[in-house]
Amino acid sequence: MKKVRFLLTITFLSLAATAGFAQGSLASQSPECLKYLNYLKTDMDQGNLNDAAANWRGAFMNCDPGVRQSIYTDGQRIFRYLIEKNKANPQVKNALVDSLFLMFDLRIKLFPNSAATAAEFKVYDMIEYKSDKSEEILKAINQAIEISKEKTHPTLLLTKMQKVLDLYAKEKVDADMVMETYSSITPLIEAQIAAKHQDADQIKRDIDNLFANSGVASCENIIHLFTPRFEANPDDRALINNIVKLLNDAECTSEPLFLNAVQALHRLEPSFQSAYYLYRLYAGKNDHQNAVKLLLEAIESDQSTDEQDANMLIELSNYYMQKLENISKAAEYARMAMQKNSAVSGRANLILGLVWGSVRCQGNEVETRAKYWVAVDYLIRARNADPSIAEEASRYISAYSQYFPAQEEAFMYDIIDGASYTVSCGGMRENTTVRTRK
Repeated sequence: MKKVRFLLTITFLSLAATAGFAQGSLASQSPECLKYLNYLKTDMDQGNLNDAAANWRGAFMNCDPGVRQSIYTDGQRIFRYLIEKNKANPQVKNALVDSLFLMFDLRIKLFPNSAATAAEFKVYDMIEYKSDKSEEILKAINQAIEISKEKTHPTLLLTKMQKVLDLYAKEKVDADMVMETYSSITPLIEAQIAAKHQDADQIKRDIDNLFANSGVASCENIIHLFTPRFEANPDDRALINNIVKLLNDAECTSEPLFLNAVQALHRLEPSFQSAYYLYRLYAGKNDHQNAVKLLLEAIESDQSTDEQDANMLIELSNYYMQKLENISKAAEYARMAMQKNSAVSGRANLILGLVWGSVRCQGNEVETRAKYWVAVDYLIRARNADPSIAEEASRYISAYSQYFPAQEEAFMYDIIDGASYTVSCGGMRENTTVRTRK
């Protein structure tokens, strides 16, 4: 027992002393230092941790701080051994635990190149020996993050989220702290995903789930915390990205702050994605002028692929047809979509079929109904091109076929089944085949 106490006393006294020492080379060390280093190495190699404790104490006292990192890593092994040996004596055990963490702190201070590893493993040992001390663990995690930044191990980021939520459940931190934590670790875990860390994707999902189920991510809380920050820093890209993500994940996209943040993001980092996002927001507010403007901006961007352009053109075509009731524009953009990428031909032909089915035609009984032949032509192409819309296309085919001219009506105008026929309505012109109802 006396030996352990003496070891602890020396350890704590040496912490204060290290501030005044510079690292020295092994050649400049005293014979006593070299003697104890040799004894310590022999004991550690043989796994004789009991005898190693005394020799470690001798090396720690007689060698200059920082001369060998092994003094501190060996100290960690020895203290873990002594902790286990004295686990029935809480007072001694707790003192040994503090000494163990002192070894990590000295490694962080004296060996900058190993500081990230030392800080990370300090957290793991704190979880092992101080599992109930969430605030201390959180402080150690913050130290590790400050050292490693975007290279912080994903597990530490998940642990930070867990510990903050533990403190939140105990009412030791507020909702703002939870949101700040999530906002700060999100770019770090995303950096690890980009770096292809094998655990990053799953840990990102775990972090997102913890936050989503925390009860903190309400629109009211997010707006309360971030509105003044956004107003004070409207050009802070990291802040704006956080606001957009938080509000989007919390389904708060109708909030003015969300629109303002996305507008700011598009101003600072214009891209087809941000333009498309703004289109969706304006469309939701029935701001048709801005919605169309932003969607066209997204389509015309050099950043988007032909496949993406084709899909956005289909969306623009539908917008003109359903919200603006402009069927000529709807037809124009549907055709442009097919030219960009044939993969959308099913949806484009469906739109063109509906365009022809809704256009108004002047003339006799045949001329006013001939448009349905063209509509069905397009709908058949749609059904054949895209199985996912086949059922919908078939419903329209069945409905429009009921409006075909009767056989006797067509006969009166010398028009017979199977004949070629040109339909001209609403500025559109198509060749088709005559079909009548029998």
